Amino acid sequence: MEAFLILIAKCLLLGIIWAALLIPTFCKSGSPLKYALTVVVVALLCFFFRGWAGTINKMTVIALITLVVAWILSMAVFDRQAKIKSQVISFCCVLSALAYLISQWVDFAIL
Repeated sequence: MEAFLILIAKCLLLGIIWAALLIPTFCKSGSPLKYALTVVVVALLCFFFRGWAGTINKMTVIALITLVVAWILSMAVFDRQAKIKSQVISFCCVLSALAYLISQWVDFAIL
């Protein structure tokens, strides 16, 4: 029972992280209902695809690292465009995570 509750908590945490990244990317404004719905949907997806937990966790870490890097770079580039900054940053995070997901299926030797 305790392991199940920990699994649910992990899924909800991933839902919260991804909701914070997805809502600014796809919606002009976020409401508590949008965030709650996104958290629930992402948490359910994480629960049902828990066999892919390693990939999901790596995607989340890559998105969070991209969030930090994009935020630092946006301080220099988007000095006066504060409105568009959050959309650009969250879009970069989502695309970097999707790029990692796609790279899991592409296998080729570089050298």
